[in-house]
Amino acid sequence: MYIDNADGRDDGLLELEEESAEAFSDWYHNRKYRGGHPWEVYRGGNSTHISLYANHDDEGWYLSLAGSSYGRSVETIKFYTALAKQGIPIYLYDSAGIVSRLTEVDYIGIVPDEVFPRYCSMMFPDAKVFDFMHLPDENTNQVIVATDWYPVPQARLLSD
Repeated sequence: MYIDNADGRDDGLLELEEESAEAFSDWYHNRKYRGGHPWEVYRGGNSTHISLYANHDDEGWYLSLAGSSYGRSVETIKFYTALAKQGIPIYLYDSAGIVSRLTEVDYIGIVPDEVFPRYCSMMFPDAKVFDFMHLPDENTNQVIVATDWYPVPQARLLSD
């Protein structure tokens, strides 16, 4: 399934003996190259892929799932639900944001036309904004009226 769905940059994961917990643990803790995407289980762009991470701490192994992009939320939820129903310890990154999107209480940041609407959270420092967009060409006035706007800073001349 990994070969069919991920992008192939596995950091040597596919070379491990499939049933060997020891080989996996050794690879996890001691692998030399960490520049691939061994945790990517559904390929996509920088912000649209789904990753299933193996994690290890003092209590043992657990999984964490990341895939909160707008286009992957439903798949991520199905993925999480299937694993959780099997009793697999799993943590879902950005779960609050996914829930707010599904319950329609999320915020979508409107950014200027010259700004690519991705990775813009720093433009909204006091809000958890997952998705970004430009003002639409259609129904623009309806969007403007329904939007909570930040105050526009006053332009001032510097004095001597």
